[in-house]
Parts: sequence; structure tokens; C-alpha cells
Amino acid sequence: MKFIFNLLYSTKATLWLLLVFAIAMAGATFIEESHDTATAYKLVYGAKWFELVMVLLAINFIGNIKRYNLLSKKKYAGLLFHSAFIVMIIGAGVSRYIGYEGVVHIREGESSNVLLSPKRVVKVLAIDQGNEIRLNIPFAIRDTADANFSESISTKENGDLEISYKDFYKSATYGFAENVEGGQDYCKLNVFDNGNESDLFLVSKEISSAFSHKMAFNTADDTTAIIFFEKEGKYFLLAPYELRSITIPDMQEGVLPAGALVELNPMTQYGLADNSFKFIFHAGYKKAVRKVIRAEAGDGGVPALLLAVNFKDKDYEVPVFMNQEGFSDMQKANVEGISLLVGCGENDIRLPFSLRLNDFILERYPGSSNPSSYASEVTIMDTRKEGTENFRIYMNHVLDYDGYRFFQSSYDKDEKGTVLSVNHDFWGTWITYFGYTLLALGFILTLFNKHSRFQILAKSIREIRKMRVGSTLLLMLALGITAQAQEIVRKPVSPEHAERLGMLIAQTFDGRSEPVHTMAYDALHKISRKDQFEFAGKGKMDAMQMFVDLILDRPFWKNQKLIYVREKAVADMLGITGKYAAYADLVDASGNFKLKELTEEAFRKKGQDQNLVDKEIIKVSERFEIFMMLSDGSMLKVFPEPVANSTVWINWNDPKAQILLQDKWNILADLNIPQLNYNNFMGAYLNAAYTGINSEDFSRADRIVGYIENIQRQSAVADLIPSANQVKMEIYYNKAQIFILLRNIYGALAIVLLILAYLDNLLVKKNKIVSLSLNFFLVLLGLAFAYHTFGMGLRWYLSGHAPWSNGYEALLLVGWAGILAGFSFIRFSKIPLAATALLAFFTLMTASHSSYDPQLTNLQPVLKSYWLVIHVATLTISYGFLGLAFILGIFILSLYLIRNKHNGNRYSLMIKELSHINEMNITIGLVLATVGTFLGGIWANESWGRYWGWDAKETWALIITMIYSIVVHLRLVDKLRGDYLFTVGSVLAFGTVLMTFIGVNYYLSKGMHSYGTGDTPIFPIWAWIAILSVFALVIAAGIKDKAYRKHQEKLHSSETN
Repeated sequence: MKFIFNLLYSTKATLWLLLVFAIAMAGATFIEESHDTATAYKLVYGAKWFELVMVLLAINFIGNIKRYNLLSKKKYAGLLFHSAFIVMIIGAGVSRYIGYEGVVHIREGESSNVLLSPKRVVKVLAIDQGNEIRLNIPFAIRDTADANFSESISTKENGDLEISYKDFYKSATYGFAENVEGGQDYCKLNVFDNGNESDLFLVSKEISSAFSHKMAFNTADDTTAIIFFEKEGKYFLLAPYELRSITIPDMQEGVLPAGALVELNPMTQYGLADNSFKFIFHAGYKKAVRKVIRAEAGDGGVPALLLAVNFKDKDYEVPVFMNQEGFSDMQKANVEGISLLVGCGENDIRLPFSLRLNDFILERYPGSSNPSSYASEVTIMDTRKEGTENFRIYMNHVLDYDGYRFFQSSYDKDEKGTVLSVNHDFWGTWITYFGYTLLALGFILTLFNKHSRFQILAKSIREIRKMRVGSTLLLMLALGITAQAQEIVRKPVSPEHAERLGMLIAQTFDGRSEPVHTMAYDALHKISRKDQFEFAGKGKMDAMQMFVDLILDRPFWKNQKLIYVREKAVADMLGITGKYAAYADLVDASGNFKLKELTEEAFRKKGQDQNLVDKEIIKVSERFEIFMMLSDGSMLKVFPEPVANSTVWINWNDPKAQILLQDKWNILADLNIPQLNYNNFMGAYLNAAYTGINSEDFSRADRIVGYIENIQRQSAVADLIPSANQVKMEIYYNKAQIFILLRNIYGALAIVLLILAYLDNLLVKKNKIVSLSLNFFLVLLGLAFAYHTFGMGLRWYLSGHAPWSNGYEALLLVGWAGILAGFSFIRFSKIPLAATALLAFFTLMTASHSSYDPQLTNLQPVLKSYWLVIHVATLTISYGFLGLAFILGIFILSLYLIRNKHNGNRYSLMIKELSHINEMNITIGLVLATVGTFLGGIWANESWGRYWGWDAKETWALIITMIYSIVVHLRLVDKLRGDYLFTVGSVLAFGTVLMTFIGVNYYLSKGMHSYGTGDTPIFPIWAWIAILSVFALVIAAGIKDKAYRKHQEKLHSSETN
């Protein structure tokens, strides 16, 4: 027994359990992607073995409290940290086995006390002599392998009726077994009645009234029915009124007179002349028994649950047909006088109170159909209390009542009903929150307690530096440096006038009000992937000049290679060479878009089924549409709709642009137009701009722009449009291209700083030139970091929300956090700061890739939460620190390759110093990643009612904490202790960060984190080369390290002898 406990409490067990836990979670996310969420939950998240791993981890943490004497005063940080995970595992257990969740759906003016649990059940309603008996039996369509249930219903006079699981068919239909004793004759028809299609199985001697026309088989008792006869294996039809026939497939029509006996043909459709009622004869069955059978592919089968029913010592089979999600209507069966209604669906849980929906309110972004926020005005009616209570539930603002928590989740398409998520998990939530609190306190003490590992490492680094400076080294560094005629075309508007026009406000299709300058920049960047343009005859142009000229000179631009086409296969379809197509290349002789049918076909495919060509066709289609909207002016919505209190803006071609305006500004006389409306207004401007190009005098066009600006400021709804200062700052943001500039600066500084920091670490005596140069470039990096911070803040100011709501912004934050991480260790070494400059360069270079959209956009309702701001910021900043660990790890592995028997002492000290810095850095990154992950749990709980749901994003965020926890605990296992293995861990563990940041967002499509914008990047060849290069570096460094250590052992042995 002692051996078992020692094994459970060992650090090896800790690492193995964490590794198994992480691999299991990673595997589950891929199971979910390839199958579905229910399968992943069944095989992993909800499996008993997975729970056992968590229980063993809790036992291990408890044992480590004693093993490492964490109850001592010096180790309170470790005690809090380990206790936090124990408490959180207990909280998770309480949530799983005691808490529950579901949804409440309410229509306006109605009330409900029914909570629909996501757990699927078989619903049974038995009616015995007027007495209703209900059963809900747990059953999931995705979890049938172990299905085995048996329930009983007590009847009044005839004992128990037993209901049990018999079988489940993934695809089932009705079939017939013929020539069975006691069987009946059947006739199968496919009937179309007033647009509804269904199969009809007529039993011999039966008259069916299931449709608008009666139908009978082998009986003439009802002369108003269509009668079917069987005689000597042939089937005949006798109708009391005229029918039409259509043979398939030649579509030959015929007439069947009333009272005529006609032999049935399975390849013929019979029916009324108006097609309101028609049928096809399928087959006849002799002495047959109808039963549920497995359907072959193409037979139109549906899932079916087969129930075995035993009553009065007789066995019955009751089928329940359902849809692919496991839902079905209640289906009727009669068992010896007992009426059974059986179906499958959500478990109904009755709340001890009711909610009435008084009003559902949906707010949209101005001029857009995109929701900005939605809310439910509800009244709680509790018979246990006097009176009622009114509440407003909206996104990120919950209702807590009687242990239940209600969240605004969704709404009906007609906006007359609400869907509220409900969570009943008071104890599980607060136990988990208490664990989060212990975790945060533990991490704070870990960083600042003088007895903590973090502070011990800081002290060790200072001692190593003294040893390294006192050693000797001969350094040799060699650096090698290798060494037609044009048409006359109308010029565009002047840059000054284009700038003036760019300060107007325009409303985008998603409802954002932004400067025309931003619209021009974003639209042309999407079309061409360029920000500056040069065309023969036009010269160099910026985005605003181009934007105006597309309207003024449409014939010219229809023939210019402006529309970006990335994939050669698509270019070949269009018959073009190179990466750019003209409008004329994209349309046929009739003016139709050449890729229209291919675009529709690509759109019909699911996202995961779209290949490279499909995605590029969709993109080219979007660029084509944007080009059209730019050239015809429909994108330029600069006029507030002339309707009181309207938030919609329109372009000059809108029908409402013809509405007469009051001339508050004395414009009619100045512009000399017959009527003052937006259409005439814009016509006058275009004429003035055209004249200005010829005369090089844009004063009249500038004056008209001023009139439009006055109309915008005086006619728009208050607080709808940005201030004049915001407009100026946004135009500055567009023109400055802050993050493109910073990308180039970081790249240049990274090279210079790596060289200088490397020299500074190797030189025995401090070189004044090297030190001054290093400090100078560090100051430049500090200024670049300040400008980066300014750019992030400016983006926040302009968009109105924290700048980490999509993939592009998250990369900006990772780059910023990387530089912050480097400055955090500047007092220990300059190399980490040089490494973070390189990290910032790579992240901003990735952000500038075409897969990431830099456009400023509105925020989705669920993202409007202060918890989101804190959660994403903390988690994303951790990526910066962990990214630094990766770069430092690569640098340290490179030092292993350089180290040899001649320089070994100094390089070994440098490796030790940088490894300690890296461990401190990973500790901070791990703290931030763990806290950020669990802050995400708080956000999720405040937004949609559960703090953990095994979504792929949160699962991989947890995997990060597991893997990096393994890395920092390697030193506690004798055979895994050492700088080399720790460095390898710091490099390879970064793969979990890349998977969380890129893989989940773009390659795992079934997670909830679908709000991030940007295209799915194609996994490139260079990425595979990079991955293989990293593994090659790891192996080569390992070989060199092993050889060096053998040399040192021999040297030590010879010195001893």
C-alpha cells in the first residue's frame, strides 16, 4: 500500500497524469471535428476514465502538499496553487453530478416554467382507462452502443407494462416479410396530396381516409373511393372519377375514364388534372408482415429506436422514427387496450416558478441588419410568494433567482420570442470560483515571495553572470557580405481634394460610421491587396484618389488589372496571366459574371469541404462585387436618410435620394440645381470634380463637400457619427500604417540587437562602442514599443472596443506582449529583448498576411463584456511571454551547436543564465495563461451560463497550462532534470500555443469561437519546413550536448586520476 501511495504522490505520476490529461483533451477536439460533440463527450470528456485521471491528479496534489512540505510558511504559494486545483476539481465534480442546464423558450405575451435540458430522453405517455402515466427515459442518439434500459408502468387492472431497449437503426424504413402465417395483403403507394408527400400502406379490405381522397384495397364497399385490386399477381385501379396518367420517364400523358379498370404500372403517375392529388403504385405484398428493417443507402431511411414492450405475457415491437438530431414527434401504438404515445426529445424539467415574456427588444447597428444587443423584459411569477417581479435580461447581464441563473442566449427569427439559457449550479460555480481565487493568490505569491523558485532563479542569474564575466574567452567573428507608347488618360483628382472628400462620414454595410478615407482604404485593399496604386496615364495615386476616380472614369477602370486573383487555377478559368484581372476579364460578352455558377456551387459546400479553389472563387466574387459597388457609387452611403430619427444612411442612387430637402444652407443658388435632393447634390459634386480635373481648380468641389459635411453633422442622429477629432485620427491611422512600419522597424532592430547583445555577452571586457550602440538601439526599441502601444490605444479609441476581438488584433497584442516580456528581463540580459524584437517582427508580419483582415469593425453582442477584455488580454499577453520562451529556446539550442571543448566554460554559463531567464519567463507566461483561461470561464459563465463546456478553444487553452506545467516541473524528476530537456520543452510546448491561437480559430470548425474574423489560412509548405527544421535543431543540439558532456566526464576523470 505504501508503494502505491508513493507512486501516486510522485512527481513522475504528476507529469504522466498531466500528459495523459493533455493528450486526451487534444484528441477529443479532433474527435469532435471529425465526428461530433456528443462522440467526443462520450469517448473522452464524459468518460469515467477521464474523471479518474482528474481524481488521481487531485490525490497527487494532496500527496505533494505533504511530500514537499507545502504547509511551511516559506511555501504558502505552492500550497495555494496546489489547493486551487484540488478545489477546482471538486467544483467540477459538483457541477457534473449535481448541477444541470438547459433552455427556456418563451413567446411574447406568454409564460413558461419548462426548462428543456440538452439531455435526450425517450418520452412515454401511457393512457390506461383515462389515467395518464408519463416516463422520461435517458437516451441519446449518439450514444447507443451501451444503451440498455428497462422501465415499467403499473396499470390499474392488468399488472405491469414493461418497456425496454431492443435495438437502434441508424437508417431504417418499413419492410415486408411475405408468406408469413397470419400475414395480410398490402398495397404500397407513394401519395402527393396538396404538396405533402408520404407513403401509404393499404391493408386488404381496408378503406383509408388519410388523404383528401379515399382509397381502398380489395374492397368495393365505398363507391366514392379509388379502389385497388389484386388478381393473379397483377394489380388494377378503378376510380369513380376521371384521372390523368403520366408515364416515367418519357412523360407520355393519358386519360383514365371514370369507372375504367386499368392495370397499374409502377412507372406511371396517376392523379387529378390539377396535380393537387396524385400517386404512384410501388408494389404489392402477399401474406406479409410489416416490420422495421435497416435501410440501404439511397432508400431514404431515418434513425429509428426499437422498443420491446411486454404486456400480459405478450411481446410487441414499437418503433420510434426520429430525425438525425434525435428528435421525433409523439408516435402512437396500441397494446392490449393501453394507448401508448412514444417519442424522443429534450428532457422537460419543471421550474418552481414561471417567467412571462413581456417584450423582446432587438437593437441593431445603425443602418445595418447586424444585431448590436438584444434583451428580454420578463416577469417572474412565483406562487410561493406574493406579487410578481420584473427583470430585464440582456447580453452579459444575467438574472439570478432561486438558485437558477438565466442568460440571454438567442431569439426567434420573427423577433417575437426569446431563448434563455438556464444554469442551476450554485455550489459548483462558487466552489470553482473559490478555486480560481486561490489560484490567483498562489501565483501572486509565486512571483513575489522571496523564497519562491522565481526569486531563487533571479538570484542565481546574478551569480552566474559574475562567474561568466570572470572567465576567459577568445572570440573570432567573421561576417561576410555578398554582394513603350501610352494613351492620353484623364488624370485623377488632386491629393488635396481627395483628402478633403475622405473626411466625410460614410456608413458601412455592417452599420459602422467611418470616414470615407477608411472605406476607400479598406475596399481597395480587399480588391487589390494594395494601398498605393500606379497606372499608365494616371500616375501614382493613393486610395482616396483611386476611390473617386473609379466613379468618375468607369470606362477606363473596367479594363485595368486591379482585381487580385491568388490561385492560378482560377486565373486559368478566367483566361488571364498573372495575379490581377480587370473587370472586363471577369464578365462575358453579355456582361454576366463568368464565375457565377462556380461561386454558387462553392457557397453550397460546407466550410470544411471547400478546397483552395472554392475559397478563391468566393473571394474573387466578393472582390468583383466590391468593384461594382465602388464604380457605381452604391457603396458611398454618405447621406442621412431624410426621415425623422432614422439611423440609416443612403447613397445618391437610392429612391429616397429623390426626396426634396429644406434649403437650410442656401445651396440651391450656389449650385444652380433645379431641386435640392441628394441625387442632384451628388450630380453637382461629380460635375465639379470632373471640371476641377480639367481646370486644376477644385474649389467648387471642395465647397460642395463642405455642404455635405454640414448636412451630415446637422441631420444625423446624435452620437451616431464620430467626432471631427476621431475622423482626423482615423485618417492618420490609415495613412500612418503604424503596424506595417513597426513590422519593418522590429525586423531591423531584431538583427542589430541580436548581434550586439551576443557580442555584449561574449566579450570579457565591456566594449564602450558595443555598449553605447546596444543602449542606443534599445532606446529605439523602447520608442517603437511606445508607438506600438499608441497604435493599439488609437485602434481602441476608433473602434470603441478593446483591440483584441479578432485574429489580426490578437496578433498585434501578442507582438506587444512579447516586447513587454523582453523589457521585463532587461536587468538580467539583453538577449531576451533582442529575441522579442524578432518575435514582434514575425507576429506583425503574420498579421499583414492576406488571411488577416485589418479592418475596423463593430463588435458582436456576446463580446461586449469587461470580462472578455480582461480574459483575452491576459491570455493573449501570455502568448507573448511563451513566444519569447520559444525564441530563447531556439537561441539556446543554437548555443549548444556552437559550444565545444575550447569555449565550453563560457558558453555553458551563458546557456545556464539564459535557461534560468527562460524559466522565469515561462513562469510568468504560465501564470498569465492559467489565470486567463479561468477568467475565460468567468466570462463564459456571465455570458451564456456555464464556466466550462469543453469548447475546443478553452480546451486547448487548458492544454497550454498542462504542457507548460510539465515543462516547469521537469527539474523535479532526476532523469529529466537539466537545461537541455527544459529548453527542448520550452520550444516544443509552443506548438500548443500555435494550435490554440491558429489551429482552433481556423481549422477546428465546430467550436463556439467563430466570432474571430479572417480567412482560414492554408497550411503552407514553409510551415512544414520550419517544423522539420526545429526538430532537426533539437536533435543536432542533443547530439552536441551529449558529446560535450562525455568530453567533460573524460576530462574530469583524467583530472581525478
